Amino acid sequence: MQCLVELIDRWKGERLTLLPPDSEFAIRETFDSLGSTATPDVIALYTSLGGMQEMDKELWRLWPLTEIKSENAMASSSGVLFSDYLINCWCYRLKANLNGTSAVLVDHFDGAEPVQVASSLEEFLSLYLIDATRLLDRAASD
Repeated sequence: MQCLVELIDRWKGERLTLLPPDSEFAIRETFDSLGSTATPDVIALYTSLGGMQEMDKELWRLWPLTEIKSENAMASSSGVLFSDYLINCWCYRLKANLNGTSAVLVDHFDGAEPVQVASSLEEFLSLYLIDATRLLDRAASD
């Protein structure tokens, strides 16, 4: 995912504390323990970047695997929580697709079902790279 390489460079330029990549085994084990599947795009993400210690300038943060485990105490058919906007104003979920990718959904925790914002993790990261504000603002209105 070229967009991920560019985002990592951007975040390094912001002087964010990026966590070291995880092993494929740890990623699979985490998602398996949550009743989900770590698809190849999820594995590519977490073997490149283990999460973020703080929010980026767009106020979005990718969670490390330890936080994914703690924030997903209850399994959900809507996918696995993996990131948040503005300290949990809303969160994003990864839900495995049949084609070996993971869709990204926004969850506002308002009683409504989470809404898909990207058909794949790569699409989500590409949209984020191109115009994070537009992607996040769209999530606010979904």
